[in-house]
Amino acid sequence: MSDRNAALNALLDREALRDLAMRYARAIDRRDQDLLRSVYHDDAIDDHGLVFCDRAALFVAQLPQLMAPFAITAHHLTNQSYRIEGDRADGELYFIAYHRTDGPDEKHLIALGRYLDNYERRGGDWKIAHRRLVWDSFITLDAGADDMAQLAALGVMGSAAGDRSYEALPLMGPGQ
Repeated sequence: MSDRNAALNALLDREALRDLAMRYARAIDRRDQDLLRSVYHDDAIDDHGLVFCDRAALFVAQLPQLMAPFAITAHHLTNQSYRIEGDRADGELYFIAYHRTDGPDEKHLIALGRYLDNYERRGGDWKIAHRRLVWDSFITLDAGADDMAQLAALGVMGSAAGDRSYEALPLMGPGQ
């Protein structure tokens, strides 16, 4: 029975880490500083390479400035591998991050890479203690003059704090 309990606990820990990863992606794309703050320990480090490398609390505080050039972003997490030992865990998460720049010379920017995360469970909650990024690929494409109009023609567009998800998914409001 103890093997089964250990397996169930391992599954619960992995699911908590996956939920943490999904909250990070949602927080970045919604520009939700409260939600983003919730994925990091207070003393966590975030190393995005030359983009940002410092305390995660400063990364959260600078989110509006870091995201200001982008009209739309969409962070997709694909392969996720975790190793858990007690209250510590390591994770490698592959990402595809789409960014559409705002302004007169609009571009589609697509970055591919990996989050290399060290997690700690403190007070029963898993959070990121240290995040490092590995950049694997970067693609820049010119945006067409009518791209946004075509997107709008498909229906409701969304990104950032005004995203439709806040209305449609009340249990997932800001900071949730």
